Formats: sequence, structure tokens, C-alpha cells
Amino acid sequence: MSQFIRINSQLDALRMKEFEKKFYEKLSDNVKIVPKVTPFKGINTDLMYIKDNKILFIKFMDTSEEIFSILDEELIEVMNEEFNLLRLKMAQHHSNISYNFIYVMPYVEIEDKYEFEEFVDNNIIDKTKLNQIIENEIYVDNYLKDRNNEIELNMYILDICPEYYTLNNEMHINKDFKKITFINDDYEYSANMLETNQLINALSIDYGNNIFKGGCGTGKTTILLSRAIKLARVYPQHRFAIFVSSKKLYNQLKEEIDILYKENSNLEVHTLATFLFKLAKKFDLIADYRLFKQDYEKYLNNLIKQARNVIKNKNMFKGVFIDEAENFKHEEIEFISEFLYKTKNIFDVYYCDALNITNDLNIFKNKQDINPDKMVYLDINYRQSKSLVDFVNKFCQNSNSYIRDLRPLINHDIYSLTKPIHKKGQDPEIIKVTDLEEQIESILWEIDYLTNKKGLDYTDIAIVYPYNKKKLKNGKTIYFQYILRKALEEAKIPYMITEDEITKITKKVGITISNIYGIRNLEYKAVIFCELEMLYNQTISDTKQDYQINDFVGDLNKIYLALNVPTEYLKIITTFNEDSSEIIKILIKSRQ
Repeated sequence: MSQFIRINSQLDALRMKEFEKKFYEKLSDNVKIVPKVTPFKGINTDLMYIKDNKILFIKFMDTSEEIFSILDEELIEVMNEEFNLLRLKMAQHHSNISYNFIYVMPYVEIEDKYEFEEFVDNNIIDKTKLNQIIENEIYVDNYLKDRNNEIELNMYILDICPEYYTLNNEMHINKDFKKITFINDDYEYSANMLETNQLINALSIDYGNNIFKGGCGTGKTTILLSRAIKLARVYPQHRFAIFVSSKKLYNQLKEEIDILYKENSNLEVHTLATFLFKLAKKFDLIADYRLFKQDYEKYLNNLIKQARNVIKNKNMFKGVFIDEAENFKHEEIEFISEFLYKTKNIFDVYYCDALNITNDLNIFKNKQDINPDKMVYLDINYRQSKSLVDFVNKFCQNSNSYIRDLRPLINHDIYSLTKPIHKKGQDPEIIKVTDLEEQIESILWEIDYLTNKKGLDYTDIAIVYPYNKKKLKNGKTIYFQYILRKALEEAKIPYMITEDEITKITKKVGITISNIYGIRNLEYKAVIFCELEMLYNQTISDTKQDYQINDFVGDLNKIYLALNVPTEYLKIITTFNEDSSEIIKILIKSRQ
């Protein structure tokens, strides 16, 4: 519990007060704590104390004796009003929940209670009362009310702390809080409380530019969403915006926010395109939709130029969050930042170099050109088994070494290592086959093995390949997706094809089949990764050419993305060997 002392925020509502830290140090193991709870908009508490399913909201007041001697009645009145507001809201929305709310004032002694005698006696702990609590935690229990039903209590915590939960995550990490299952729009969801380190990162919010860098599975999007919802709830009078690079992630975050932040009126989700369309409509920008169809990038750049010239007051958002920043150009990130308040703003940027699978990749330029006030490195892998993390880490090391050998002057690693927290699991397999026909047979065999021997459902499995089709040098085209679909249909195996509407938390039917681009932001218990032969850059023919190295790394990034989709099982099927492909050589070396 004392780990929460590491919460470090400049924001008053999230700031860890000195005596608050001392309180955490005194807590026993039989108490559960949820830090910095906002039970309702506009009501912020420092923590929720839970013991034997009894709950107590606690707020620490760092009011000095000097200030209190001047404003004692006014301060007591303000606290009483907040207490009564919470009581009113609870009666309206959670009348089944028993609770209490106390204020801890470690630096003052209350002598005059004015007309608030009952409130002061029952809900304020001043310096005198505090000495007892410091000596013995049991005195806190005197302020606890009735025991709550455990299921009702868990649902209540989800309702008032939605920013601390992640949806439909198979890996249950925080054992202090049970996994919650609930129905929303006839679809069953599950919710898991974030782990302690995630909560600390989510709450350690500072003003200025904050950059979060980490490999796949380190919870970048999870922390982003938690911070965004928390700020939106703490500051309901201000607006906040999340920017993403793909329609898929846009749909996912919209869905999650709709479920978790039901009273949302101040948190928006955008792609750069949806934001510019909104600006065009609001500020009467000239939107030439013919240009949009002809040249999408040129169209967006035209709207950006207009927005910069036409919109004089861009102070729209107190906080802006950019996910998958590796897919944004520096100029685009700069443009988005212009819509922040000029002072006391929060600008969060999350990225992973190795997830850039666009044609705009340049490994010779470091992404860290945003001038951060705070840099956070995320390295705990919350997604994969230890066996998979170890394999991916070796792939990262081997890929970094390969690039460094070619270009020693590159001063940053492209691939970041992560630390496993889950059990070992099954080692990944690299399966060598002779031709396309045998590759299809091997895919069907692996599906049978995973479902009948390992007990997986079809919905737990994804078949991933680089492209739906590929044009060969001889002019012929291999329609791999068509071949795969036909094989699955003949075997009577149900499947679905990834589209923008398919997200990590939506309901799936059958096996998922997807190219590299469609599988991003998704995760499955098992992945069958095949037809690696489709990748265009198996080797580098001329190592003196920077563009060839750049292209090769682009294909390594596609491999890296696919390797990080499974949580438990990974099967790689290929006709290539080490002699014909540097990519296969790196993969085989990573398996040793």
C-alpha cells in the first residue's frame, strides 16, 4: 500500500500531501486502498479506505494553523457543504451503499465548532484525534459504517472509479480487487482494476509535455485512457481530447469511454482527419471533398494550413493525449498542441518506435523531438507470458544489434525490452514447411491442436499474414487471404476478417484472420503467423543504401507487431530458411 506514496502530481486534486504519505506508511495489510477517488464530478477525495467491505472516504487537509485561525468557520462550512453534496448524490444514485466521509486536519486543533457540532465530531479528525490514530490504526475503524454486500461494493467501485479499470483484459493482475463481469447493450464485458504501478503512472500527472515510451504490452493506451478520464472527471468544466492514428483505435476508445465514463460531456476522441472535419464545419473552412478523394494527405495539409490562418483563438483543451505518436508527423503533433490552453495544460504523447509500419518510417531520426518536461519509460509487460516476452526481447536485442552493425552512428534503440510479470507459458514455435499448400495444412493442424489439445475457443485464435495479396516478380499475384478463407470454409472452421469496427473489446465470432495492418491494437491467446514470404525486404542487397536499411527495418517492425499480438501461444510458419532471409535468421536466433 505504501507504494502509492510514489504518486507525484502537480495538480491539487491529485497531489500527495505530506501527512497522507505518513498515513499510507501506517496502513496494515488487511486494508484495501483506492487512491485519489472522485465519487462524483466536483467531489475529490484522497483515498477510499476499504476494510471488511466497509468503506470510508478520506480527505487530507494541509491547512496550516495560521490560515485556520483566520478562516476556521468558513473552512468548516465548505467541508460541510462538500460532505452534504456527497450525501445527497449517494442518496440519489447509490442508496444501497453504506459509507462515511472524513476530513483529516493534522495541523490544527478545532476549539470552536460553531453550528457544525455534529459534523465536526463525526467527520473531522483534528490534531488531537489524529494522535490516537497514529498510535493505533484501529481508531480509524470507529468511523466505518455498515458492511456492504461484496458484489454491490465491487460494482460501486467500478462506477465511481471507472478510470482505474481496463475492459476485457484476460490477464487479471490486481488481486486485491475481483474481476467484474457486467452486461452493457446485451454484450458481456469484464473489468479489471489496474495494477499498482499502472495506478501510480495514471495519477502522477504534471503540467507541460509528458512523453511515455514503451514497447508493446506495457499499457500505454491503458494509462492514457485512465489519465484522460481522471482529468475529465476532476475538471468537468474543462475540455480534453485524445488523438489516435487509426480508425480501429478510435472506435475502441470511443467504445471504452462510452462504457466507463457514462456522464461524459468533456472528453473527445479524434483522428487528425475527424478533428479537421470538425474544425472545417465549425469555422467554415473551405473543404474540397474532391481533393479528399484524390489526395488525402494534400487535403489534410490544406485544412491544417487554413486552421492555422483562420482560427485565432485555439485555446480549446486543458489536456491533449496522443496515442501511437510514431504514426504522426512532427508537424501534425505540433499542430495538435496549438489547441491547448496557453498555461497549466497537460500534453501527453505515447509512442513506440518499433510500431511504425507506415511508409513514413525514418530510423535515422529520433522521435524525441517534442522537448518533454517529463519522460516516462514503461517496461512492464502486462500482456504476454514470460516465454513470449523472453522471445520478443531476444528478437528486439538481435534486431537492434543488426541495425547497429550496419549503422553504428544510430544512437538510439528502435526496439524496447520489457519485463514479464506473468507465468512462463509455452515457448513459441517456428515451423518450417516446403510450399504454400503445406503451409495451409500446417495452419489447419495448429488450429486443431489449439482447440482440441489446449482447450482454446476459435475466438481466442488469430491467423496473421503480411498482406491479403502479393504481386510476384513474374507478374502473377498470390491471393493469400482468398486461399486461406477457402481452406477454412472447406474445413468448416468459422472465421471473421478484421475491419475498423473490430476492436479489442468487441464480440468476436470464429477465428480472426488479418493482415499486419488489421491486427494492430488487437490481442489473442494464440497467433498463427504465416506467409512471411510476402514481406518484400527479406535481405538488404546493398547495405550502403540508407533507404534499403530503412525498408528492411519497416518489415522488421511488421514482424515485431505480429509477435506482440498473442498472450500465450505463438506459431510461426514459413517456407524460408536462414540462407534466404535475414528476417528468418533473426527469428531463429531469437528462439535459441
